[in-house]
Amino acid sequence: MNVEEYIIARVNALLQAADAQIVKRLEGGMSNYTYIVSSNGKKYTYRVPGKGGEHFVDRRQELLTIEQVERLGFADTHSYLEERTGEKLAEYVEGTILTGADIEAHNEMVALRLHQIHQSSMQFAPYDPFGRLNSYEGYCRELGYQHPQAYLDLRRKLDDASQQIEQVPLVPCHCDFQPSNIVIDGPKVNVLDWEFAGMNDPLYDVACYGNVGFDAALSFLKAYVGHEPTRQEKQRLYFHRAFQCMQWYNVAIFKDRIGLSRDLNMDFADVANFFYTMAKDLLDGFDAL
Repeated sequence: MNVEEYIIARVNALLQAADAQIVKRLEGGMSNYTYIVSSNGKKYTYRVPGKGGEHFVDRRQELLTIEQVERLGFADTHSYLEERTGEKLAEYVEGTILTGADIEAHNEMVALRLHQIHQSSMQFAPYDPFGRLNSYEGYCRELGYQHPQAYLDLRRKLDDASQQIEQVPLVPCHCDFQPSNIVIDGPKVNVLDWEFAGMNDPLYDVACYGNVGFDAALSFLKAYVGHEPTRQEKQRLYFHRAFQCMQWYNVAIFKDRIGLSRDLNMDFADVANFFYTMAKDLLDGFDAL
């Protein structure tokens, strides 16, 4: 049974239906297989985490998070989440994924939604960036990977930069607030995929916009803070985006080491090099501020 056949069988069982059909697979992300499925005249999404995904997401925490987020009314409503496997069935959210729209034109409305998240009373587990990064590096070492000296030098530079940025109160953050996780439906901004949510610096979410290019993050920063960003605000943005690139470097190395480059026909070693280069450029930019 292939992935699509498996998803059809699971959706039929969960909805007590017999007419589930695959509409299409959603693109994006390094960890999950997510499909749009129709059944009983409605559309749903079904997520199957990829190989090794259990190392990076605490599914119990994800369930506690989405139970809070759903009360705010701008996330997908889940029908089922299996804590052991991370498989998730949710109602499909209609609209346009922000990556398919004029991103900058939506900065103000998306920034307003992000402020609502950050100012909410939700309480998540701490994101603990450096604890997380240490774990990711450890997963790679357990698979026999030795981080090259260039990476170790860059990691020290990241550690040094962390001592220079302004420390701010932690707030509830999405922690993967990239445009591919944002759906625009007229005046409404929906925010999906809360797997990585945690208490964090609010500008961590702004830095996630750099996934479509760091210029997008810089533009979004101005909309979020509501003024020309200060040097300290820019420092935090550069630092958090560099951190994210170091984090995803290790995820990519891990995926290469467990055979996903071969299985998915995607060179995750190249992906890792891409993130390393981006992190280096961002830390150079941090020093130049």
